[in-house]
Amino acid sequence: MTKNKHFFVINPKAGKTDISEKISSDINKIFEDSPEEYSIYVTKNKNDATIYTKNVCESQEGNLRFYACGGDGTLNEVINGIIGYENASVSVIPYGTGNDFVRNFQSQIGFYDIDKQIKSKLQEVDLLNVNGQYSINLCNIGFDAKVAENMVKFKKIPLISGQGAYTLSVFYSLINKMCTNLEIEIDDCEIINGDFLLCVIANGRSYGGGYLGAPLAEIDDGLIDLCIVRKISRLKLVNLMKLYKEGRHLESEELKDYIIYKKCNSIKIKSKENFTICLDGEITTSNKLNVSLKNKGIKFITPYKEIDE
Repeated sequence: MTKNKHFFVINPKAGKTDISEKISSDINKIFEDSPEEYSIYVTKNKNDATIYTKNVCESQEGNLRFYACGGDGTLNEVINGIIGYENASVSVIPYGTGNDFVRNFQSQIGFYDIDKQIKSKLQEVDLLNVNGQYSINLCNIGFDAKVAENMVKFKKIPLISGQGAYTLSVFYSLINKMCTNLEIEIDDCEIINGDFLLCVIANGRSYGGGYLGAPLAEIDDGLIDLCIVRKISRLKLVNLMKLYKEGRHLESEELKDYIIYKKCNSIKIKSKENFTICLDGEITTSNKLNVSLKNKGIKFITPYKEIDE
C-alpha cells in the first residue's frame, strides 16, 4: 500500500490573527504516535504556497496530501502548485476571512478536525481555468470585485476595522462608476453585450463571506455557472444585495429582467477598458477573460468520507 505523506501549508496572514503556532502545535500532537510522514510549512510571501507545493510534488513520491491552512486564497495557491500531479490531493483547514469554498459542503465543522482530515477519502471536483490560472471556487468581476479591491485600500487606514473597511468600500463604490461595458461570449456561440453591474463565473456557490451568487452551482457537475446582473439603479441594488446574499435573486419577479443565469462549458469576456477580477478572493485586472472547465480537475480531501481501516 502506497504511503501517505501529509503537508500542512500555513498562511500566517490569513484571517484576523496569526494562527500558525496553534495549528502547528495541534498537528504535532496528532502525529506524535503516527507512522506517517508529515511536514509543516509557513508561507512568507504571496504565491509562496504555489512554489512550495510544486517543489514538493516534483521531488517527492507516494500519496501527497496537502492541507491549505488559511482561506480561499491560500487554497487557490496550493491548487495551482499541485495541478497536474496525479499523486497529489488537497483540502483546506479554513482559517481565512471568507472561507467560501467549504460552504459548498453540508457542514463545515469537519474541516477544522485535523485528525479526521488525515483519515478522509478523496473526492474529484471540477476546476475553472481562468486566463491560465486555476480556481476551485469562482471568479467575479464588476461592482463586487471593486468593493473587494477598495476594501484592501481602506484596511490600510489606521484604526479602521475589517467591517469598517467593507462599509467604506461599499459607499465609495456606490458613488463611483458602478457598471462595466462587456462583451460576453458563451460556449463560442452566444454573445451578450452591454453595461453590467457584475458577473460571476462559478464552480462553487458562494463568495465574499457567504453571498450565494451562484445558488445552483455544483462543484462536480462538469459545468460552469454564469450569473450576470445588468445595469441597475442604486435603489434596486439595495434590494438585489439582500436577495443575492441569500441566493434568492433568481426567484425575484422584480429583478428577473436584470439577471441572466446559465450553465455552460466556456466563457470569453472582453472590454475596451481594464476591469477588476476577483479570483478565489485574490485581486487582479485585465481587459479580457477566457474561462474553461477542467472536469474532475483535482482530488479534494473530504472530511466526511473516512478511509476504511
